[in-house]
Amino acid sequence: MKKLIATAAASVLALATISAGEGLKVSGFIRGGLSDDITDSVADADHSGKDDVVIGKTWVNGDHWGGVSRGRLTVNYDGDNGGVCFRFQPNLADGKDYFTNDNVKYAMAYANFFDSAVIVEGGKLTDRFTAAVDDKGMAFDGSMGVRLVVKPIDGLAIALQGSDYNPAYYNYEEKYITENSRYYDEKKARRQGNEKFDANLFSLSAAYTTDAFAFAAGAHFSGIFYGSFAYTGVENLSVSAGFVAHYAKWNKATEYTGDAKKAYDNLLLDFALEYDADPVLFGFVTYFWNADDAWFSKEGQDFSLTLNPYVQYKLSDITALRAESTLYVPHSYDNDALTKDMYCTVTPSVVFNASEKADVNVWLQISSDTDQTHHSTGVGVRYNF
Repeated sequence: MKKLIATAAASVLALATISAGEGLKVSGFIRGGLSDDITDSVADADHSGKDDVVIGKTWVNGDHWGGVSRGRLTVNYDGDNGGVCFRFQPNLADGKDYFTNDNVKYAMAYANFFDSAVIVEGGKLTDRFTAAVDDKGMAFDGSMGVRLVVKPIDGLAIALQGSDYNPAYYNYEEKYITENSRYYDEKKARRQGNEKFDANLFSLSAAYTTDAFAFAAGAHFSGIFYGSFAYTGVENLSVSAGFVAHYAKWNKATEYTGDAKKAYDNLLLDFALEYDADPVLFGFVTYFWNADDAWFSKEGQDFSLTLNPYVQYKLSDITALRAESTLYVPHSYDNDALTKDMYCTVTPSVVFNASEKADVNVWLQISSDTDQTHHSTGVGVRYNF
């Protein structure tokens, strides 16, 4: 892995010698913060301070404007009939785990033919043309392989990808392997590639974009599908919706089901709306997730729902007030002790903008169920470059 990072760093330095006017673009950000868990819950009845934790992992709390402390470096070079795309993105709290393969989000080369009507890409892939256009933004990214992109008419892109992408590793731990061509070396505890050449290596996706709307959809032949729609035909208004459908089979018993070859299906739906009437911006995002009973009690609730409204008011070019709230309707687990109740959080914040690229965010999060999410407060700083 260190060799991969060193090679990527050398590539970045080599690209830096090229004139920025010849297709080189370097961008990214660093964001970090400090937060304090201020809940004095029943679990901390002895005031031992175990629930009062100060951490640097969180930049800003919140599902819309929030996130973890993180860095990102993106390098794109669009040269003569080809180029490269590279992104390195570590979580700052990972410490010694910065330089891992997972933090290299993509590193690929591409070649353009017939005035970019046909594009061939190779490496650790990222989807530049047919990724979902909803809030989820689903794509068959992060895998090693090649992709052929055809753009037959203006606005339309069709992509055929062959790679080691596997939906079993999209959400689940590596120790669970699926009934397809993916091979897992348990002795060495790592994925080793594919046993055979078959349909499970491939995916097909397409997107069509106009000035007012966009569609995107894709299918991976080993069991994952997505579709999405976005509309921007009304000034200052954006609307999007999409789904991700996932089907997989375990080829050995798991600690969750206890059954070999147990089917596991899930469906994720999302809808988002935003209206920007400067100085006021408001919107909401909602997610609905439904699963079969592979992980859940047949008598229990097999879906979860989140609803996340948000609003911002700019007091000036320097200061803005923000607030967001998330309603959580969690699913039910097999174990009754893990069953969760519905609850919500409210997160007001004040943003101080030093410039268009630098800001400081002071925030407070209040939870209706402190056993699931504690009250907290913190400060986050970000610089975009």
